[in-house]
Amino acid sequence: MDIKGRILQSLRPRRDGLLLRLDAKSFGSPSQVSAALRSLVDGGLIEKLDRGVYAKPAKVLQLGKQALLESANLRAKNLRDQIVRRRKRTRLTPTARYVRDLAKSEGVLFNRIYADRWASSVTKLAGDEVKSDSTDDLLVALTRSGKMTPKDMVALVIKHHKDLKRV
Repeated sequence: MDIKGRILQSLRPRRDGLLLRLDAKSFGSPSQVSAALRSLVDGGLIEKLDRGVYAKPAKVLQLGKQALLESANLRAKNLRDQIVRRRKRTRLTPTARYVRDLAKSEGVLFNRIYADRWASSVTKLAGDEVKSDSTDDLLVALTRSGKMTPKDMVALVIKHHKDLKRV
Protein backbone atom coordinates (compact mmCIF):
# COMPACT_ATOMS: atom_id res chain seq x y z
CA MET A 1 0.00 0.00 0.00
CA ASP A 2 1.34 3.45 -0.87
CA ILE A 3 1.54 6.39 1.52
CA LYS A 4 -1.69 7.98 0.25
CA GLY A 5 -3.54 4.74 0.91
CA ARG A 6 -2.10 4.48 4.40
CA ILE A 7 -3.11 8.07 5.18
CA LEU A 8 -6.67 7.46 3.98
CA GLN A 9 -6.82 4.16 5.86
CA SER A 10 -5.73 5.87 9.09
CA LEU A 11 -8.44 8.52 8.61
CA ARG A 12 -11.31 6.05 8.15
CA PRO A 13 -11.82 4.97 11.78
CA ARG A 14 -11.41 8.46 13.24
CA ARG A 15 -14.66 9.95 14.48
CA ASP A 16 -13.36 13.49 14.40
CA GLY A 17 -12.04 13.06 10.84
CA LEU A 18 -8.77 14.77 11.79
CA LEU A 19 -5.29 13.85 10.68
CA LEU A 20 -2.25 15.47 12.22
CA ARG A 21 1.06 15.45 10.44
CA LEU A 22 2.39 13.63 13.53
CA ASP A 23 -0.04 10.78 12.79
CA ALA A 24 1.43 10.27 9.30
CA LYS A 25 5.05 10.70 10.35
CA SER A 26 5.80 6.97 10.36
CA PHE A 27 4.37 6.35 6.89
CA GLY A 28 7.49 7.50 5.04
CA SER A 29 10.13 10.19 4.80
CA PRO A 30 9.02 13.79 5.42
CA SER A 31 9.15 14.65 1.71
CA GLN A 32 7.14 11.54 0.76
CA VAL A 33 4.48 12.30 3.37
CA SER A 34 4.31 15.94 2.17
CA ALA A 35 3.86 14.86 -1.44
CA ALA A 36 1.14 12.37 -0.48
CA LEU A 37 -0.73 14.94 1.63
CA ARG A 38 -0.46 17.55 -1.13
CA SER A 39 -1.80 15.04 -3.66
CA LEU A 40 -4.74 14.13 -1.41
CA VAL A 41 -5.56 17.81 -0.85
CA ASP A 42 -5.37 18.50 -4.61
CA GLY A 43 -7.65 15.51 -5.24
CA GLY A 44 -10.21 16.81 -2.73
CA LEU A 45 -9.99 13.71 -0.52
CA ILE A 46 -8.76 15.70 2.47
CA GLU A 47 -8.74 19.38 3.32
CA LYS A 48 -5.85 21.31 4.83
CA LEU A 49 -7.04 23.31 7.84
CA ASP A 50 -3.73 24.64 9.10
CA ARG A 51 -0.08 23.78 9.09
CA GLY A 52 0.11 20.04 9.83
CA VAL A 53 -3.66 19.68 10.31
CA TYR A 54 -5.87 17.91 7.78
CA ALA A 55 -9.48 16.72 7.88
CA LYS A 56 -12.11 14.96 5.83
CA PRO A 57 -14.09 17.55 3.83
CA ALA A 58 -17.40 16.16 5.14
CA LYS A 59 -16.28 16.73 8.75
CA VAL A 60 -15.24 20.30 7.96
CA LEU A 61 -18.74 20.98 6.67
CA GLN A 62 -20.36 19.17 9.59
CA LEU A 63 -18.32 20.52 12.53
CA GLY A 64 -16.69 23.65 11.17
CA LYS A 65 -13.06 24.55 10.71
CA GLN A 66 -12.65 26.29 14.09
CA ALA A 67 -13.99 23.37 16.14
CA LEU A 68 -11.73 20.96 14.28
CA LEU A 69 -8.69 23.18 14.84
CA GLU A 70 -9.41 23.33 18.58
CA SER A 71 -9.69 19.55 18.68
CA ALA A 72 -6.47 19.22 16.67
CA ASN A 73 -4.59 21.55 19.03
CA LEU A 74 -5.72 19.53 22.03
CA ARG A 75 -4.71 16.24 20.40
CA ALA A 76 -1.34 17.66 19.31
CA LYS A 77 -0.67 18.84 22.86
CA ASN A 78 -1.48 15.37 24.22
CA LEU A 79 0.83 13.72 21.67
CA ARG A 80 3.67 16.11 22.52
CA ASP A 81 3.16 15.43 26.24
CA GLN A 82 3.35 11.67 25.59
CA ILE A 83 6.59 12.11 23.66
CA VAL A 84 8.09 14.21 26.46
CA ARG A 85 7.09 11.62 29.09
CA ARG A 86 8.59 8.83 26.99
CA ARG A 87 11.86 10.76 26.60
CA LYS A 88 12.08 11.42 30.33
CA ARG A 89 11.67 7.72 31.09
CA THR A 90 14.44 6.69 28.74
CA ARG A 91 16.82 9.54 29.53
CA LEU A 92 20.26 8.28 30.49
CA THR A 93 22.55 9.90 32.98
CA PRO A 94 26.05 10.76 31.74
CA THR A 95 27.46 7.92 33.83
CA ALA A 96 24.93 5.43 32.43
CA ARG A 97 25.78 6.52 28.90
CA TYR A 98 29.52 6.09 29.61
CA VAL A 99 29.01 2.61 31.11
CA ARG A 100 26.75 1.52 28.24
CA ASP A 101 29.27 2.71 25.64
CA LEU A 102 32.17 1.09 27.50
CA ALA A 103 30.36 -2.25 27.74
CA LYS A 104 29.46 -2.06 24.06
CA SER A 105 33.03 -1.31 23.00
CA GLU A 106 34.35 -4.15 25.16
CA GLY A 107 31.65 -6.55 23.98
CA VAL A 108 30.38 -7.21 27.50
CA LEU A 109 26.79 -8.17 28.35
CA PHE A 110 25.27 -8.88 31.74
CA ASN A 111 24.11 -12.45 32.31
CA ARG A 112 22.43 -13.20 35.60
CA ILE A 113 24.14 -16.10 37.36
CA TYR A 114 23.16 -18.23 40.31
CA ALA A 115 25.14 -16.02 42.73
CA ASP A 116 23.12 -12.97 41.63
CA ARG A 117 19.81 -14.70 42.29
CA TRP A 118 21.07 -16.03 45.63
CA ALA A 119 22.30 -12.59 46.76
CA SER A 120 19.01 -10.99 45.76
CA SER A 121 17.00 -13.61 47.66
CA VAL A 122 19.13 -13.31 50.81
CA THR A 123 18.84 -9.52 50.73
CA LYS A 124 15.05 -9.74 50.41
CA LEU A 125 14.88 -12.19 53.31
CA ALA A 126 16.89 -9.75 55.40
CA GLY A 127 14.15 -7.18 54.80
CA ASP A 128 16.02 -4.95 52.38
CA GLU A 129 14.81 -3.99 48.94
CA VAL A 130 17.17 -4.50 46.02
CA LYS A 131 16.73 -2.41 42.92
CA SER A 132 19.54 -2.65 40.43
CA ASP A 133 19.14 -1.12 37.01
CA SER A 134 20.82 -2.01 33.73
CA THR A 135 23.76 0.30 34.46
CA ASP A 136 24.48 -1.45 37.77
CA ASP A 137 24.27 -4.80 36.00
CA LEU A 138 26.68 -3.67 33.26
CA LEU A 139 29.15 -2.46 35.88
CA VAL A 140 29.05 -5.89 37.53
CA ALA A 141 29.57 -7.56 34.15
CA LEU A 142 32.51 -5.28 33.31
CA THR A 143 34.12 -6.10 36.67
CA ARG A 144 33.52 -9.84 36.29
CA SER A 145 35.12 -9.83 32.85
CA GLY A 146 38.20 -8.04 34.18
CA LYS A 147 37.65 -4.88 32.11
CA MET A 148 37.28 -2.79 35.26
CA THR A 149 38.67 -2.92 38.77
CA PRO A 150 36.29 -3.30 41.72
CA LYS A 151 37.43 0.10 43.00
CA ASP A 152 36.48 1.74 39.67
CA MET A 153 33.17 -0.09 39.69
CA VAL A 154 32.25 1.21 43.16
CA ALA A 155 33.18 4.77 42.14
CA LEU A 156 30.99 4.53 39.02
CA VAL A 157 28.06 2.99 40.94
CA ILE A 158 28.17 5.87 43.43
CA LYS A 159 28.42 8.44 40.63
CA HIS A 160 25.56 6.80 38.74
CA HIS A 161 23.24 6.84 41.76
CA LYS A 162 24.12 10.47 42.55
CA ASP A 163 23.29 11.32 38.91
CA LEU A 164 19.95 9.51 39.23
CA LYS A 165 18.97 11.66 42.20
CA ARG A 166 19.65 14.82 40.18
CA VAL A 167 17.66 13.74 37.11
